[in-house]
Amino acid sequence: MKTRTARYITCLAWLLFILALFTEPLLANKFETIGGGVSGSTKVKIEYLQIIAYVAGGIFVIAGILSIVLHNNNAQTLNYTMWKTSSALFFLLGIGSFAAAVLMK
Repeated sequence: MKTRTARYITCLAWLLFILALFTEPLLANKFETIGGGVSGSTKVKIEYLQIIAYVAGGIFVIAGILSIVLHNNNAQTLNYTMWKTSSALFFLLGIGSFAAAVLMK
C-alpha cells in the first residue's frame, strides 16, 4: 500500500507531465526553429562542432580512466563487475570523438 507522501509525489509528477504537454505547443513558435541554429559562416559552425567533439572526447577519456582507477569500489555501480567493458567503450567513444573533431575541416 502506498503512503500518502508517495501518492502526492505521483500526483505531482502527473500534473507536471500534463502541464508540459499543454504548454509545449503554445511556446513552440516563440523560439527559433531547428533551422535557425547557430548564426554565422560555415567555418564558425565547424569550429564550434570541433570544440564540442574535443570536449566530448576528453570527457569520455576521463570517464574511461576513472572506470579503471575506481573499479570494485562501489557494488551499486556497473563498474563493479563490468569495468573492463565500460572502460573499453569509453575509450572507443573518446577516440571516435577526437577522430570526428580532426576530420571536420
